[in-house]
Amino acid sequence: MRSTISGIVGLSFSFSVGVLLLSLGCAIYHNWWPAFVVLFYVLAPLPYTLARRFSQDTYSNSNCGLEVALFLTAVLVISAYGFILVLAHHESITRGALWLLVGADTVMFSTILAYFIVFNDDDDFSY
Repeated sequence: MRSTISGIVGLSFSFSVGVLLLSLGCAIYHNWWPAFVVLFYVLAPLPYTLARRFSQDTYSNSNCGLEVALFLTAVLVISAYGFILVLAHHESITRGALWLLVGADTVMFSTILAYFIVFNDDDDFSY
């Protein structure tokens, strides 16, 4: 119970740091285009979550659905970094905003990864 509460507190703290970096990257430089990266934060854990929910045997040697979900998750994570790099290359955002947003992406995706590590218990809930 204690480790669950400390996990929740740590995840909420790192999530708030990520949102703070994202907000600073947008607000300081008066450009809110990078805020669209929030869509990647929402979409990135969905393939893995759905694959884990609907897969029969998570620990088998080969699980095609889970491997495709991990691939799609990696594509979404890389696309989030690519989105802000394209904005910086197009000079829609400044270099300072770029570094704040790279930090926000790193913190947010680390938080998502930590969530799956901390709460990896496979409960036997079924209908």
